[in-house]
Amino acid sequence: MDKILDIIRQSFISFSGEILIKILGFFFKLYLVHNLLDATLSLGIFALGIALIDFLSPFTSLGLGAVSTRYLPRWEVKKQVNYKNYFVSTATLIVLFLSLLLSLFIFLYKDKLLYLTNLIYKNSNQTIQQEFLYLIPIFLVIMVLKHQTSILNQFLIGFKELKKIVIYSSFIGFPLKFLLVIILLNLGLDLQGYLYSEIITLLFILISFIIILKNILKENYSFGINFQWAERKVVVYALTFLLLGFLSKFTGLLDKWLLLKHMSIRDVGIYYITFTFINFIPIILKSINRIFAPNISEIWEQKNTQELQKLYHFFTKWTLILSYPIVFFIIVFNKELMLLFGSDFESGKWVLIILTIAHSISIMFGSVRTILQMTDKHVNIFLVEVFRTIFVITLMLILVPRFQMEGAAFALGLGIVINNIINYLILYKHLKITPYNKNFGQLIIFIVLTTIILILFFNMLTNIILISQWYWMVFSMIFIFITTLLISRILCFSKQDKEVLSNIFKKNK
Repeated sequence: MDKILDIIRQSFISFSGEILIKILGFFFKLYLVHNLLDATLSLGIFALGIALIDFLSPFTSLGLGAVSTRYLPRWEVKKQVNYKNYFVSTATLIVLFLSLLLSLFIFLYKDKLLYLTNLIYKNSNQTIQQEFLYLIPIFLVIMVLKHQTSILNQFLIGFKELKKIVIYSSFIGFPLKFLLVIILLNLGLDLQGYLYSEIITLLFILISFIIILKNILKENYSFGINFQWAERKVVVYALTFLLLGFLSKFTGLLDKWLLLKHMSIRDVGIYYITFTFINFIPIILKSINRIFAPNISEIWEQKNTQELQKLYHFFTKWTLILSYPIVFFIIVFNKELMLLFGSDFESGKWVLIILTIAHSISIMFGSVRTILQMTDKHVNIFLVEVFRTIFVITLMLILVPRFQMEGAAFALGLGIVINNIINYLILYKHLKITPYNKNFGQLIIFIVLTTIILILFFNMLTNIILISQWYWMVFSMIFIFITTLLISRILCFSKQDKEVLSNIFKKNK
Protein backbone atom coordinates (compact mmCIF):
# COMPACT_ATOMS: atom_id res chain seq x y z
CA MET A 1 0.00 0.00 0.00
CA ASP A 2 2.79 2.45 0.91
CA LYS A 3 4.50 1.81 -2.42
CA ILE A 4 1.27 2.47 -4.32
CA LEU A 5 0.65 5.70 -2.42
CA ASP A 6 4.22 6.88 -2.97
CA ILE A 7 4.04 6.20 -6.72
CA ILE A 8 0.63 7.88 -6.98
CA ARG A 9 1.78 11.02 -5.20
CA GLN A 10 4.94 11.37 -7.24
CA SER A 11 3.11 10.45 -10.45
CA PHE A 12 0.56 13.16 -9.68
CA ILE A 13 3.39 15.68 -9.48
CA SER A 14 4.71 14.43 -12.81
CA PHE A 15 1.21 14.46 -14.30
CA SER A 16 0.63 18.03 -13.09
CA GLY A 17 3.76 19.14 -14.88
CA GLU A 18 2.95 17.16 -18.01
CA ILE A 19 -0.64 18.40 -18.23
CA LEU A 20 0.54 21.98 -17.72
CA ILE A 21 3.03 21.59 -20.57
CA LYS A 22 0.46 19.95 -22.83
CA ILE A 23 -2.21 22.58 -22.18
CA LEU A 24 0.21 25.48 -22.46
CA GLY A 25 1.75 23.69 -25.44
CA PHE A 26 -1.62 23.69 -27.16
CA PHE A 27 -2.08 27.43 -26.63
CA PHE A 28 1.58 27.91 -27.49
CA LYS A 29 1.17 26.28 -30.91
CA LEU A 30 -2.15 28.09 -31.37
CA TYR A 31 -0.33 31.36 -30.72
CA LEU A 32 2.44 30.40 -33.16
CA VAL A 33 -0.02 29.46 -35.90
CA HIS A 34 -1.67 32.87 -35.68
CA ASN A 35 1.51 34.94 -35.21
CA LEU A 36 4.23 33.39 -37.38
CA LEU A 37 4.42 34.95 -40.83
CA ASP A 38 3.98 31.57 -42.56
CA ALA A 39 2.87 29.10 -39.87
CA THR A 40 2.81 25.84 -41.84
CA LEU A 41 6.20 26.59 -43.41
CA SER A 42 7.85 27.66 -40.13
CA LEU A 43 6.43 24.75 -38.14
CA GLY A 44 7.50 22.36 -40.88
CA ILE A 45 11.09 23.64 -40.70
CA PHE A 46 11.00 23.51 -36.91
CA ALA A 47 9.65 19.93 -36.99
CA LEU A 48 12.52 18.84 -39.25
CA GLY A 49 15.09 20.57 -37.05
CA ILE A 50 13.78 18.98 -33.85
CA ALA A 51 13.51 15.59 -35.57
CA LEU A 52 17.20 15.92 -36.53
CA ILE A 53 18.13 16.78 -32.92
CA ASP A 54 16.15 13.82 -31.57
CA PHE A 55 17.65 11.52 -34.18
CA LEU A 56 21.20 12.43 -33.08
CA SER A 57 20.51 12.12 -29.33
CA PRO A 58 21.34 8.38 -29.05
CA PHE A 59 24.81 9.07 -30.49
CA THR A 60 25.60 11.59 -27.75
CA SER A 61 23.96 9.85 -24.78
CA LEU A 62 25.21 6.33 -25.73
CA GLY A 63 22.39 4.78 -23.67
CA LEU A 64 23.70 6.35 -20.45
CA GLY A 65 20.30 7.90 -19.69
CA ALA A 66 18.76 4.44 -19.46
CA VAL A 67 21.65 3.32 -17.25
CA SER A 68 20.83 6.20 -14.87
CA THR A 69 17.24 5.05 -14.36
CA ARG A 70 18.18 1.39 -13.97
CA TYR A 71 21.46 1.45 -12.02
CA LEU A 72 21.46 4.58 -9.85
CA PRO A 73 18.70 3.06 -7.63
CA ARG A 74 20.67 -0.20 -7.55
CA TRP A 75 23.92 1.51 -6.52
CA GLU A 76 21.92 3.41 -3.91
CA VAL A 77 20.58 0.17 -2.42
CA LYS A 78 24.03 -1.43 -2.42
CA LYS A 79 25.72 1.72 -0.99
CA GLN A 80 28.13 1.92 -3.94
CA VAL A 81 28.83 5.65 -3.57
CA ASN A 82 31.90 5.67 -5.83
CA TYR A 83 29.93 4.10 -8.67
CA LYS A 84 27.32 6.89 -8.44
CA ASN A 85 29.90 9.67 -8.29
CA TYR A 86 32.09 8.41 -11.11
CA PHE A 87 29.10 7.59 -13.30
CA VAL A 88 27.56 11.07 -12.97
CA SER A 89 30.89 12.82 -13.67
CA THR A 90 31.91 10.60 -16.57
CA ALA A 91 28.49 10.41 -18.25
CA THR A 92 28.05 14.19 -18.09
CA LEU A 93 31.38 14.85 -19.80
CA ILE A 94 30.83 12.12 -22.40
CA VAL A 95 27.49 13.61 -23.46
CA LEU A 96 28.90 17.14 -23.55
CA PHE A 97 31.98 16.14 -25.56
CA LEU A 98 30.03 14.09 -28.12
CA SER A 99 27.36 16.78 -28.51
CA LEU A 100 29.98 19.44 -29.23
CA LEU A 101 31.93 17.15 -31.57
CA LEU A 102 28.83 16.20 -33.56
CA SER A 103 27.69 19.83 -33.72
CA LEU A 104 31.06 20.93 -35.04
CA PHE A 105 31.02 18.19 -37.70
CA ILE A 106 27.53 19.14 -38.91
CA PHE A 107 28.39 22.85 -38.95
CA LEU A 108 31.58 22.34 -40.98
CA TYR A 109 29.91 20.03 -43.50
CA LYS A 110 26.45 21.57 -43.65
CA ASP A 111 26.86 22.50 -47.32
CA LYS A 112 27.61 18.89 -48.24
CA LEU A 113 24.61 17.80 -46.20
CA LEU A 114 22.49 20.20 -48.23
CA TYR A 115 23.94 18.74 -51.44
CA LEU A 116 22.97 15.23 -50.31
CA THR A 117 19.50 16.53 -49.53
CA ASN A 118 19.25 17.92 -53.04
CA LEU A 119 20.12 14.51 -54.47
CA ILE A 120 17.39 12.87 -52.41
CA TYR A 121 14.77 15.55 -52.95
CA LYS A 122 15.30 16.73 -56.52
CA ASN A 123 12.01 18.63 -56.57
CA SER A 124 12.38 20.23 -53.15
CA ASN A 125 12.05 23.97 -52.71
CA GLN A 126 15.48 25.65 -52.80
CA THR A 127 14.28 28.59 -50.68
CA ILE A 128 13.14 26.22 -47.95
CA GLN A 129 16.45 24.36 -48.04
CA GLN A 130 18.43 27.60 -47.78
CA GLU A 131 16.27 28.71 -44.83
CA PHE A 132 16.90 25.39 -43.08
CA LEU A 133 20.63 25.67 -43.81
CA TYR A 134 20.70 29.21 -42.39
CA LEU A 135 19.05 28.01 -39.15
CA ILE A 136 21.31 24.96 -38.66
CA PRO A 137 23.72 26.76 -36.24
CA ILE A 138 20.78 27.71 -33.99
CA PHE A 139 19.45 24.14 -34.10
CA LEU A 140 22.93 22.87 -33.15
CA VAL A 141 23.04 25.12 -30.07
CA ILE A 142 19.60 23.77 -29.11
CA MET A 143 20.92 20.22 -29.62
CA VAL A 144 23.88 20.64 -27.26
CA LEU A 145 21.70 22.17 -24.53
CA LYS A 146 18.87 19.70 -25.04
CA HIS A 147 21.10 16.62 -24.87
CA GLN A 148 22.90 17.90 -21.77
CA THR A 149 19.61 18.71 -20.05
CA SER A 150 18.27 15.27 -20.98
CA ILE A 151 21.10 13.34 -19.31
CA LEU A 152 20.81 15.44 -16.13
CA ASN A 153 17.06 14.81 -16.18
CA GLN A 154 17.76 11.05 -16.25
CA PHE A 155 20.18 11.37 -13.32
CA LEU A 156 17.49 13.11 -11.27
CA ILE A 157 14.89 10.45 -12.15
CA GLY A 158 17.35 7.80 -10.98
CA PHE A 159 17.65 9.71 -7.69
CA LYS A 160 13.81 9.98 -7.53
CA GLU A 161 13.86 13.78 -7.60
CA LEU A 162 10.81 13.95 -9.84
CA LYS A 163 9.21 16.84 -7.97
CA LYS A 164 12.13 19.19 -8.62
CA ILE A 165 12.32 18.14 -12.28
CA VAL A 166 8.66 19.06 -12.75
CA ILE A 167 8.94 22.37 -10.90
CA TYR A 168 11.87 23.69 -12.94
CA SER A 169 11.13 22.18 -16.35
CA SER A 170 7.32 22.41 -16.36
CA PHE A 171 6.01 24.94 -13.86
CA ILE A 172 8.78 27.49 -14.49
CA GLY A 173 10.53 26.49 -17.71
CA PHE A 174 7.62 26.20 -20.11
CA PRO A 175 5.79 29.39 -19.05
CA LEU A 176 9.15 31.16 -19.38
CA LYS A 177 9.47 29.91 -22.97
CA PHE A 178 5.91 31.01 -23.76
CA LEU A 179 6.62 34.51 -22.41
CA LEU A 180 9.88 34.75 -24.36
CA VAL A 181 8.18 33.69 -27.59
CA ILE A 182 5.53 36.40 -27.18
CA ILE A 183 8.22 39.03 -26.61
CA LEU A 184 10.54 37.89 -29.42
CA LEU A 185 7.78 37.46 -32.00
CA ASN A 186 6.51 40.95 -31.20
CA LEU A 187 10.05 42.20 -31.83
CA GLY A 188 9.73 40.81 -35.37
CA LEU A 189 12.11 37.84 -35.03
CA ASP A 190 9.53 35.31 -36.31
CA LEU A 191 10.85 31.69 -36.39
CA GLN A 192 14.25 32.77 -35.08
CA GLY A 193 12.52 34.24 -32.03
CA TYR A 194 10.91 30.87 -31.38
CA LEU A 195 14.31 29.18 -31.58
CA TYR A 196 15.97 31.77 -29.32
CA SER A 197 13.26 31.18 -26.71
CA GLU A 198 14.13 27.48 -26.80
CA ILE A 199 17.79 28.26 -26.14
CA ILE A 200 17.16 30.61 -23.22
CA THR A 201 14.70 28.20 -21.60
CA LEU A 202 17.04 25.23 -21.98
CA LEU A 203 19.84 27.26 -20.37
CA PHE A 204 17.62 28.03 -17.40
CA ILE A 205 16.58 24.38 -16.96
CA LEU A 206 20.16 23.14 -17.39
CA ILE A 207 21.49 25.47 -14.69
CA SER A 208 18.63 24.50 -12.36
CA PHE A 209 19.32 20.78 -12.84
CA ILE A 210 23.03 21.28 -12.17
CA ILE A 211 22.25 23.03 -8.86
CA ILE A 212 19.77 20.29 -7.81
CA LEU A 213 22.23 17.52 -8.69
CA LYS A 214 25.02 19.29 -6.82
CA ASN A 215 22.85 19.43 -3.68
CA ILE A 216 22.04 15.71 -3.95
CA LEU A 217 25.66 14.65 -4.28
CA LYS A 218 27.40 17.28 -2.14
CA GLU A 219 27.91 15.11 0.98
CA ASN A 220 29.89 12.28 -0.61
CA TYR A 221 30.66 13.62 -4.07
CA SER A 222 34.11 14.03 -5.52
CA PHE A 223 34.54 14.81 -9.21
CA GLY A 224 36.53 12.25 -11.13
CA ILE A 225 36.67 10.49 -14.49
CA ASN A 226 36.62 6.81 -13.73
CA PHE A 227 35.01 3.80 -15.42
CA GLN A 228 34.80 1.68 -12.29
CA TRP A 229 31.02 1.59 -12.72
CA ALA A 230 31.27 0.31 -16.30
CA GLU A 231 30.87 -3.39 -15.57
CA ARG A 232 30.11 -5.65 -18.50
CA LYS A 233 26.36 -5.83 -17.82
CA VAL A 234 26.15 -2.04 -17.49
CA VAL A 235 27.97 -1.55 -20.81
CA VAL A 236 25.70 -4.09 -22.53
CA TYR A 237 22.67 -2.31 -21.05
CA ALA A 238 23.90 1.07 -22.32
CA LEU A 239 24.73 -0.23 -25.81
CA THR A 240 21.33 -1.89 -26.04
CA PHE A 241 19.56 1.40 -25.34
CA LEU A 242 21.90 3.26 -27.67
CA LEU A 243 20.70 1.01 -30.48
CA LEU A 244 17.11 1.20 -29.26
CA GLY A 245 17.30 4.97 -29.27
CA PHE A 246 18.68 5.01 -32.79
CA LEU A 247 15.92 2.76 -34.11
CA SER A 248 13.21 4.76 -32.38
CA LYS A 249 14.53 8.13 -33.54
CA PHE A 250 15.08 6.89 -37.07
CA THR A 251 11.40 6.17 -37.61
CA GLY A 252 10.62 9.50 -35.94
CA LEU A 253 12.69 11.25 -38.61
CA LEU A 254 11.75 9.06 -41.55
CA ASP A 255 8.04 9.91 -41.57
CA LYS A 256 8.76 13.64 -41.81
CA TRP A 257 11.37 13.24 -44.55
CA LEU A 258 9.06 10.98 -46.58
CA LEU A 259 6.25 13.50 -46.24
CA LEU A 260 8.65 16.22 -47.39
CA LYS A 261 9.56 14.13 -50.42
CA HIS A 262 6.04 13.14 -51.46
CA MET A 263 4.11 16.18 -50.22
CA SER A 264 5.51 19.50 -48.98
CA ILE A 265 7.09 21.23 -46.00
CA ARG A 266 3.65 22.67 -45.15
CA ASP A 267 2.21 19.16 -44.89
CA VAL A 268 5.04 18.30 -42.51
CA GLY A 269 3.89 21.28 -40.41
CA ILE A 270 0.29 20.01 -40.39
CA TYR A 271 1.48 16.51 -39.46
CA TYR A 272 3.60 17.99 -36.67
CA ILE A 273 0.60 19.88 -35.23
CA THR A 274 -1.43 16.66 -34.84
CA PHE A 275 1.05 15.55 -32.17
CA THR A 276 -0.10 18.49 -30.06
CA PHE A 277 -3.12 16.31 -29.29
CA ILE A 278 -1.56 12.87 -29.73
CA ASN A 279 0.90 13.62 -26.93
CA PHE A 280 -1.99 14.00 -24.48
CA ILE A 281 -3.00 10.35 -24.83
CA PRO A 282 -0.13 8.54 -23.04
CA ILE A 283 0.35 11.38 -20.52
CA ILE A 284 -0.89 9.38 -17.51
CA LEU A 285 1.08 6.26 -18.43
CA LYS A 286 4.26 8.32 -18.90
CA SER A 287 3.72 10.11 -15.58
CA ILE A 288 3.46 6.76 -13.79
CA ASN A 289 6.40 5.19 -15.63
CA ARG A 290 8.77 8.01 -14.69
CA ILE A 291 8.56 7.08 -11.00
CA PHE A 292 7.50 3.44 -11.50
CA ALA A 293 10.79 2.65 -13.31
CA PRO A 294 13.23 3.19 -10.39
CA ASN A 295 10.74 1.48 -8.04
CA ILE A 296 10.64 -1.56 -10.31
CA SER A 297 14.44 -1.62 -10.24
CA GLU A 298 14.42 -1.73 -6.43
CA ILE A 299 11.68 -4.39 -6.33
CA TRP A 300 13.56 -6.49 -8.88
CA GLU A 301 16.72 -6.35 -6.79
CA GLN A 302 14.63 -7.70 -3.90
CA LYS A 303 13.13 -10.40 -6.19
CA ASN A 304 9.62 -9.52 -5.04
CA THR A 305 7.61 -10.54 -8.11
CA GLN A 306 4.36 -10.69 -6.15
CA GLU A 307 4.54 -6.99 -5.27
CA LEU A 308 5.42 -6.15 -8.87
CA GLN A 309 2.31 -8.02 -10.03
CA LYS A 310 0.07 -6.07 -7.62
CA LEU A 311 1.51 -2.75 -8.77
CA TYR A 312 1.15 -3.74 -12.43
CA HIS A 313 -2.52 -4.65 -11.91
CA PHE A 314 -3.34 -1.47 -10.04
CA PHE A 315 -1.63 1.03 -12.32
CA THR A 316 -2.69 -0.60 -15.61
CA LYS A 317 -6.32 -0.50 -14.52
CA TRP A 318 -6.28 3.13 -13.49
CA THR A 319 -4.14 4.25 -16.40
CA LEU A 320 -6.78 2.82 -18.74
CA ILE A 321 -9.70 4.40 -16.85
CA LEU A 322 -8.14 7.84 -16.57
CA SER A 323 -6.89 7.84 -20.18
CA TYR A 324 -10.31 6.91 -21.59
CA PRO A 325 -11.76 10.48 -21.50
CA ILE A 326 -8.81 11.84 -23.49
CA VAL A 327 -9.12 9.11 -26.12
CA PHE A 328 -12.89 9.58 -26.49
CA PHE A 329 -12.62 13.36 -26.70
CA ILE A 330 -9.91 13.36 -29.39
CA ILE A 331 -11.70 10.78 -31.56
CA VAL A 332 -15.09 12.51 -31.33
CA PHE A 333 -13.76 16.06 -31.76
CA ASN A 334 -10.96 15.30 -34.24
CA LYS A 335 -12.11 17.77 -36.90
CA GLU A 336 -12.96 20.53 -34.45
CA LEU A 337 -9.58 20.22 -32.74
CA MET A 338 -7.64 20.60 -35.98
CA LEU A 339 -9.80 23.53 -37.09
CA LEU A 340 -8.72 25.43 -34.00
CA PHE A 341 -5.43 25.99 -35.84
CA GLY A 342 -7.16 27.05 -39.04
CA SER A 343 -8.76 25.44 -42.08
CA ASP A 344 -5.32 24.53 -43.51
CA PHE A 345 -4.87 22.02 -40.69
CA GLU A 346 -8.15 20.09 -41.13
CA SER A 347 -6.42 17.56 -43.39
CA GLY A 348 -4.61 16.16 -40.32
CA LYS A 349 -7.78 14.80 -38.69
CA TRP A 350 -7.31 11.20 -39.90
CA VAL A 351 -3.74 11.19 -38.61
CA LEU A 352 -5.24 12.18 -35.26
CA ILE A 353 -7.76 9.33 -35.29
CA ILE A 354 -5.30 6.63 -36.41
CA LEU A 355 -2.62 7.46 -33.85
CA THR A 356 -5.17 7.94 -31.06
CA ILE A 357 -6.48 4.40 -31.59
CA ALA A 358 -2.92 3.01 -31.67
CA HIS A 359 -1.92 4.75 -28.43
CA SER A 360 -5.13 3.68 -26.70
CA ILE A 361 -4.30 0.03 -27.47
CA SER A 362 -0.78 0.65 -26.13
CA ILE A 363 -2.23 2.01 -22.87
CA MET A 364 -4.18 -1.22 -22.37
CA PHE A 365 -0.87 -3.06 -21.86
CA GLY A 366 0.28 -0.63 -19.18
CA SER A 367 3.95 -0.35 -18.20
CA VAL A 368 4.96 -3.51 -20.06
CA ARG A 369 8.11 -2.12 -21.68
CA THR A 370 9.21 -0.32 -18.50
CA ILE A 371 8.95 -3.56 -16.52
CA LEU A 372 11.00 -5.44 -19.13
CA GLN A 373 13.59 -2.66 -19.15
CA MET A 374 13.96 -2.69 -15.36
CA THR A 375 14.07 -6.50 -15.05
CA ASP A 376 17.07 -7.14 -17.30
CA LYS A 377 15.15 -7.95 -20.48
CA HIS A 378 16.67 -5.09 -22.45
CA VAL A 379 18.10 -7.38 -25.12
CA ASN A 380 14.60 -8.71 -25.82
CA ILE A 381 13.31 -5.14 -26.06
CA PHE A 382 16.04 -4.40 -28.57
CA LEU A 383 15.16 -7.38 -30.78
CA VAL A 384 11.48 -6.40 -30.73
CA GLU A 385 12.44 -2.82 -31.62
CA VAL A 386 14.53 -4.05 -34.58
CA PHE A 387 11.54 -5.97 -35.89
CA ARG A 388 9.22 -3.00 -35.29
CA THR A 389 11.56 -0.59 -37.06
CA ILE A 390 11.98 -2.80 -40.13
CA PHE A 391 8.22 -3.33 -40.23
CA VAL A 392 7.40 0.40 -39.89
CA ILE A 393 10.04 1.49 -42.43
CA THR A 394 8.78 -1.05 -44.98
CA LEU A 395 5.19 -0.02 -44.41
CA MET A 396 6.04 3.70 -44.68
CA LEU A 397 7.90 3.22 -47.96
CA ILE A 398 4.81 1.46 -49.33
CA LEU A 399 2.06 3.63 -47.83
CA VAL A 400 3.39 7.20 -47.72
CA PRO A 401 3.72 7.65 -51.53
CA ARG A 402 0.09 6.59 -51.94
CA PHE A 403 -1.69 7.61 -48.73
CA GLN A 404 0.68 10.39 -47.57
CA MET A 405 0.06 11.59 -43.97
CA GLU A 406 -2.48 8.87 -43.26
CA GLY A 407 -0.05 6.24 -44.56
CA ALA A 408 2.71 7.46 -42.22
CA ALA A 409 0.28 7.49 -39.28
CA PHE A 410 -0.97 3.98 -40.04
CA ALA A 411 2.59 2.62 -40.25
CA LEU A 412 3.57 4.25 -36.94
CA GLY A 413 0.33 3.18 -35.27
CA LEU A 414 0.58 -0.44 -36.33
CA GLY A 415 4.19 -0.47 -35.16
CA ILE A 416 3.08 0.75 -31.71
CA VAL A 417 0.44 -1.97 -31.43
CA ILE A 418 2.71 -4.82 -32.59
CA ASN A 419 5.50 -3.62 -30.30
CA ASN A 420 3.24 -3.79 -27.24
CA ILE A 421 1.78 -7.19 -28.09
CA ILE A 422 5.19 -8.83 -28.55
CA ASN A 423 6.62 -7.13 -25.44
CA TYR A 424 3.73 -8.41 -23.38
CA LEU A 425 4.22 -11.98 -24.61
CA ILE A 426 7.88 -11.73 -23.54
CA LEU A 427 6.89 -10.28 -20.16
CA TYR A 428 4.38 -13.06 -19.50
CA LYS A 429 6.95 -15.73 -20.36
CA HIS A 430 9.54 -13.92 -18.23
CA LEU A 431 7.56 -13.21 -15.03
CA LYS A 432 4.12 -14.79 -15.58
CA ILE A 433 2.43 -11.51 -14.66
CA THR A 434 -0.64 -10.02 -16.34
CA PRO A 435 -1.91 -6.44 -16.71
CA TYR A 436 -5.35 -7.32 -15.33
CA ASN A 437 -6.91 -9.66 -12.82
CA LYS A 438 -10.56 -10.62 -12.51
CA ASN A 439 -11.56 -6.94 -12.92
CA PHE A 440 -10.95 -7.05 -16.68
CA GLY A 441 -14.60 -7.91 -17.40
CA GLN A 442 -15.71 -4.92 -15.32
CA LEU A 443 -13.38 -2.66 -17.31
CA ILE A 444 -14.86 -3.84 -20.62
CA ILE A 445 -18.39 -3.18 -19.33
CA PHE A 446 -17.26 0.22 -18.07
CA ILE A 447 -15.79 1.23 -21.46
CA VAL A 448 -18.82 0.02 -23.45
CA LEU A 449 -21.38 1.59 -21.12
CA THR A 450 -19.51 4.90 -20.83
CA THR A 451 -19.09 5.10 -24.61
CA ILE A 452 -22.81 4.49 -25.23
CA ILE A 453 -23.87 7.10 -22.66
CA LEU A 454 -21.48 9.73 -24.00
CA ILE A 455 -22.39 9.13 -27.66
CA LEU A 456 -26.10 9.42 -26.87
CA PHE A 457 -25.49 12.61 -24.89
CA PHE A 458 -23.42 14.31 -27.61
CA ASN A 459 -25.83 13.26 -30.35
CA MET A 460 -28.58 14.96 -28.37
CA LEU A 461 -26.40 17.99 -27.66
CA THR A 462 -25.49 18.57 -31.32
CA ASN A 463 -29.20 18.93 -32.12
CA ILE A 464 -29.41 21.84 -29.67
CA ILE A 465 -26.12 23.76 -29.89
CA LEU A 466 -22.99 24.11 -32.02
CA ILE A 467 -20.40 22.28 -29.92
CA SER A 468 -17.50 23.20 -32.19
CA GLN A 469 -17.10 26.47 -30.26
CA TRP A 470 -14.05 26.26 -27.99
CA TYR A 471 -16.02 26.87 -24.77
CA TRP A 472 -18.42 24.04 -25.56
CA MET A 473 -15.44 21.80 -26.25
CA VAL A 474 -14.03 22.65 -22.81
CA PHE A 475 -17.42 21.86 -21.28
CA SER A 476 -17.51 18.57 -23.21
CA MET A 477 -14.07 17.56 -21.94
CA ILE A 478 -15.10 18.26 -18.32
CA PHE A 479 -18.36 16.39 -18.79
CA ILE A 480 -16.55 13.36 -20.25
CA PHE A 481 -14.15 13.24 -17.28
CA ILE A 482 -16.94 13.55 -14.70
CA THR A 483 -19.05 10.88 -16.42
CA THR A 484 -16.06 8.55 -16.63
CA LEU A 485 -15.19 8.96 -12.95
CA LEU A 486 -18.80 8.46 -11.81
CA ILE A 487 -19.29 5.29 -13.84
CA SER A 488 -15.88 3.93 -12.82
CA ARG A 489 -16.80 4.59 -9.18
CA ILE A 490 -19.88 2.42 -9.59
CA LEU A 491 -18.40 -0.38 -11.72
CA CYS A 492 -14.65 -0.53 -11.13
CA PHE A 493 -13.81 0.38 -7.53
CA SER A 494 -12.33 -2.52 -5.56
CA LYS A 495 -11.66 -2.66 -1.84
CA GLN A 496 -8.01 -1.79 -2.50
CA ASP A 497 -9.03 1.23 -4.59
CA LYS A 498 -11.19 2.56 -1.78
CA GLU A 499 -8.39 2.10 0.75
CA VAL A 500 -5.89 3.89 -1.50
CA LEU A 501 -8.30 6.78 -2.09
CA SER A 502 -9.03 7.05 1.61
CA ASN A 503 -5.35 7.12 2.54
CA ILE A 504 -4.51 9.75 -0.06
CA PHE A 505 -7.15 12.07 1.36
CA LYS A 506 -6.03 11.39 4.92
CA LYS A 507 -2.49 12.28 3.94
CA ASN A 508 -3.66 15.59 2.50
CA LYS A 509 -5.51 16.64 5.62
